[in-house]
Amino acid sequence: MGREVLHNLQVARFVAASGVLIHHSSDIFFYGGSLDAPPLFGIRWDCGVDIFFVISGFIMAYLTAGRFGDPGAPRSFLARRLIRIAPPYWIFTTLLIVTAVVLAGHVRNATLAAPQVVTSYVFLPWPRADGQLNPLLSQGWTLNYEAFFYVAFAAALFFRRGLIWLTLGFILLVALHPLMPPRAFMLHFWSEPIILEFLAGIGVALFYLRGRRLPWWAAAGCVAAGLIVAAAPRLVDAGMFGRLLVKGIPGLLICGGFVLAPELRRPGRIAHALRLGGDASYALYLSHTFTINATSLLCRHVGLRSPWAGFALAIVLAVTASILFYKIVERPLTNGLQRFFGTRPIEGAATVAP
Repeated sequence: MGREVLHNLQVARFVAASGVLIHHSSDIFFYGGSLDAPPLFGIRWDCGVDIFFVISGFIMAYLTAGRFGDPGAPRSFLARRLIRIAPPYWIFTTLLIVTAVVLAGHVRNATLAAPQVVTSYVFLPWPRADGQLNPLLSQGWTLNYEAFFYVAFAAALFFRRGLIWLTLGFILLVALHPLMPPRAFMLHFWSEPIILEFLAGIGVALFYLRGRRLPWWAAAGCVAAGLIVAAAPRLVDAGMFGRLLVKGIPGLLICGGFVLAPELRRPGRIAHALRLGGDASYALYLSHTFTINATSLLCRHVGLRSPWAGFALAIVLAVTASILFYKIVERPLTNGLQRFFGTRPIEGAATVAP
């Protein structure tokens, strides 16, 4: 089943990855890696993760429209997802392990205990040295949610009304979250309210598939509103739903604004550059911490003390490195695996996720 090329969604992916890049770069160059660093310019840039989750929900529903109840759909879906996300993630996880061995003591929270190494490769949450349920590659915690969503979505594909069962299941999981015992840390992780952001993306997809679009002014207003909410102070304590309030809502507004905006009929050079950034956004998300830390070491070595100069250099190098990795490694590797396993990508849309 063919799908149109979603240029706007690719731009949204680049925006999401750039938000995470800015968040981590500002932590390093302005706040010395402090975990309690305030957001740069007051904006919660790490809501890029939440944009990604909404995008993921959107594209999974978009790609599988009309396939619910198809006996071959779950297997085909999981095969494509595994080929798409696993190899690049395994590459950077292995690179981190090598770095931790070569530079022992200089990589935080990488004890290389067997359970953490194994669970890092198979997308299962496991307590790290600092007690956080993060894999060795810190940003991989989002991939653990993605993998859980993919398995749940594949199960939903067995049923014609699978999206209804998926929605009810996720809502039930979140409702049970406060009752999860601390020892059941995997269930506690998978029942966090952040999983509702996938459902938000599915809602946007249903809206899109019915032919609904926003005029430019409304789409721009959604994106602007998302940025305003991302920068607004938290006025109420929403408890376990706090992230949904201050980051999930911006994720939904920004993703919805981009996806439902009219597609450009004749994209110019800037649009094509942003599209390329979207193509390489997964590589950027996985690789940016390596580039940022390498840039920080380089700045110290050459005596570059301006945090703004280091910050700008890190941004440029991270984006450049991700595009090179995408073109030289990720795209050829993914295409080769698809040919080998016979999982022909869906025309036009296969590269937009996760």
